[in-house]
Amino acid sequence: MPVRSRDIRQMVEEILRLRRAEDLADPPLRGELRSVREFLEELAGPTVSRAQAARLLGVSQTALDRWIGKGEITAVVTPQGRREIPLSELIGLLEEIEQLGDRSSRPLASVIRERRRRSADDVNLDRLIPRRGRRGHRVAELQALAYHRLVAERLDEDVVDNARRRLRRWRSESRVDPRWAEEWERVLELPLPRIAKTISADTKRARELRQTSPFAGVLTEHERRRLLRAVEDRLLA
Repeated sequence: MPVRSRDIRQMVEEILRLRRAEDLADPPLRGELRSVREFLEELAGPTVSRAQAARLLGVSQTALDRWIGKGEITAVVTPQGRREIPLSELIGLLEEIEQLGDRSSRPLASVIRERRRRSADDVNLDRLIPRRGRRGHRVAELQALAYHRLVAERLDEDVVDNARRRLRRWRSESRVDPRWAEEWERVLELPLPRIAKTISADTKRARELRQTSPFAGVLTEHERRRLLRAVEDRLLA
């Protein structure tokens, strides 16, 4: 049965409340809160219509579509052929708006500007993929390398926990080869510095491993697109 618009709004509000509570809770309670949140996220579904997302974000659908067109906000095409907003993207935007408080009359626009500023600061290719020693790499390989080196700089327990849950879901849906799933499971049980070193290594094995990476969504869509373009521009220069 489809989830009604009012129900989606209520579910999103409850998911946000649970995420706030998780941040403050002790580890045993945090796990219980996470289970409830994940149950609600499953009920809500992986995507939200653009009309629903626009209402929740307090903007017109025209404005939302404009930001989608510029690559500032992620949208995906559902199996039914509809262009919708991933639930995770909507939740992230609402959390960033909440962090702004009452400082802006156009909070979503402020969030977009902050995302631009952050991506401009972080997407430094001279740090992520130095100019020397990159001959023979394909564009996609260098894009994945730069992406994961930036992820490695932001790595924390929440990022790794999200990757573990994504990997479990992929396994249950047979969306990843079991051999690579087992390899990733071993990696994700390592201490954070070891995980960071593994995902950002420039070796044949690491390049193969990154092809099935569960670290999708760590960067904002604007950061991801800026990074991909920067790598392409460097190789074409």
